[in-house]
Amino acid sequence: MATIDTLPNEILSLITSHLERPRDLLYLSLASRRLSEFAKLDGWKALLRGRFGLGGLDADAYNAVHGVTTLCRNWDRRGLIARYLEPTRKTMSMNTWQAERWRGPQGQTMGYQPSIDSYEEIYGAWGERREVLAWSAGTQIILRTKEAGANIEKIRKREERKDEAPDQTWKYDTFKHLNTWFTYKIPDSSEGRDDITRVKLLRPHQRDLAYEDIVFGTASGQLSLLSVSPDLAETRIQHYKTGSDPIADLSVSPSNTPMLASALGDGSLALYPIRRDIFSDEAIAFSSETKSISDKAPIGRLRSCEFLSDDKLAVGSGPHAEPIEVYHIGPEGFSFGPLRRFNVTSESATRSHLTSIYTILPLPSTAHGGSEAGHTFLSGGYDGIVRLHDMRSPRGFEQVFWDPTNDSPVYSLAAQGRERFVAGVALHSMIKVFDLRLAGSHAYHTISSPSHKPKRKAVSRDSAINVIVDDNKSKSLIRSGGWNLYLKPRDYLSRATQNSPVYSLSIPSSTSQNLYAGLEGAVQNLTFHGVADTYPDPMLSYGLVQDCYYYHKNSNKVDVRASYDNDGGVLNLGMYEQGTEDVLGMQLLIQGSMDSSVVSKERADKAMAKGLDERWIDLRAEQDRWSAGEALPPQEEPPNESRTGGRRRRRPGRGGGRVA
Repeated sequence: MATIDTLPNEILSLITSHLERPRDLLYLSLASRRLSEFAKLDGWKALLRGRFGLGGLDADAYNAVHGVTTLCRNWDRRGLIARYLEPTRKTMSMNTWQAERWRGPQGQTMGYQPSIDSYEEIYGAWGERREVLAWSAGTQIILRTKEAGANIEKIRKREERKDEAPDQTWKYDTFKHLNTWFTYKIPDSSEGRDDITRVKLLRPHQRDLAYEDIVFGTASGQLSLLSVSPDLAETRIQHYKTGSDPIADLSVSPSNTPMLASALGDGSLALYPIRRDIFSDEAIAFSSETKSISDKAPIGRLRSCEFLSDDKLAVGSGPHAEPIEVYHIGPEGFSFGPLRRFNVTSESATRSHLTSIYTILPLPSTAHGGSEAGHTFLSGGYDGIVRLHDMRSPRGFEQVFWDPTNDSPVYSLAAQGRERFVAGVALHSMIKVFDLRLAGSHAYHTISSPSHKPKRKAVSRDSAINVIVDDNKSKSLIRSGGWNLYLKPRDYLSRATQNSPVYSLSIPSSTSQNLYAGLEGAVQNLTFHGVADTYPDPMLSYGLVQDCYYYHKNSNKVDVRASYDNDGGVLNLGMYEQGTEDVLGMQLLIQGSMDSSVVSKERADKAMAKGLDERWIDLRAEQDRWSAGEALPPQEEPPNESRTGGRRRRRPGRGGGRVA
């Protein structure tokens, strides 16, 4: 009679590709020597491809499975390290290719509004990576390349005792990854008038690999392709004709021969070819143009545009009852009229709902509900609701993602692989995290369910009342129960910036540990990593420093502060669970400081009981400390929420000063 360890590797690989958890394969490998050899040779590869859908990492499958499961666990446990992102004292100027001292925007009446884009490449192994990040700062573009891997680590060890050169434009970060900084300033530009409104990076399959290509648009109507080569010290720029209309938004198609679409201030959409083989002094005219919903909503204006696929462009506008239009792009350019309009009013609503759409995000094809043809996408707007739309459905939207504790306008969206998405909102420097997975599909994190059925709480003054959600009689359409994180604006800015919107969000790849958020006058980096993790992500383990106290006891404990916060730059953020319509959240948790107490058994036990990272502290458990007269540190003060997300205190941002 045949047993499992007598099966050929091809059959075992097919079985392994359907396993749910890495520990299932681990237990299988312990059953016999034959199965142990299979796991080493083919098992981890099959699990990586089947369970996680990741290819190109077969040579490092074991570490890749370790890394991706740890990443998922850290998101589920809210394990993160937050820092401001700052260039080095000197950066390489892409105008002159000389090391120059970088100075941020000067003379602005308020902090700049960053537009962020990023991507990441993996070179055959989990830890061998290159990340490119760009953001706008007034009339400047900041570009950072980050490299990690065995070769970078060898170089770092050779250079670690050398003094920093006066014109050095690179440094190693907390995780000992090599960061190199570049800046570009628009020639003859004026702060406030020529500020850059949107930035997009071309991906590696779209460009010459010797160059980085950045498309940007400005408030004064400049639309340009900046092409730079650090190795060749060369900068080339190509301009596009816009009629001096402000650039409300822009998008680059995902094809190998990309097109550029721009939403212009006069309410028109313009389509341009991206020709990297042509760089001339003459601006390139659009190849196609169309007016958006001018016949349906004369008071509305364009807010956003995003390619859903090579031949479909979604456009957000408003205020309007049908604020989303999708245009087909054929050989002659835009189709005559929109391919589809999406209504944001539910079928059960008694009256039309007007809103503005500030951001659109295509769902990755690997995500639940995603499609290769770009049929599904998310939208966020003034009413504080994120909607899931499907081009194949006759309905205006399929799902509503709503935070019952706060309905601030949604300014930005970013997807984290196939698991979840993040929304940046207009108030409290807040991001919201929503899960795209089906209930019960959390593979690496479990929380004990309460033994009693929760009772519905009365709506408090801190919760949001949204008539749009109330109009949805079908509760299956409404998804809530995520979590919210308060980011930290710069202290030196005005008191009003404590209420900064999150203007933009970017996650470099589905396997990246980083999330970048653009606040007023600053960019914040969240690295999803558990500092008390006994077996951390190998990608983030280069800089670990062993705790001297435990060194002579043969322990593997690390010095948390020396490993992750040797410069004191880590921020302690606040977080709370959104809860649901039946059970509201709002219990604020604060991240504790980076010290040895994080890895104590007491903190570990509390973290395990809560299902959260060890750094999260419930202030109710610290009431004796506060009653003894200790003040809450300024950077940990939770902002006050208003009943409907603080609409009356709204600051100008993506929606301008206009009320939808």
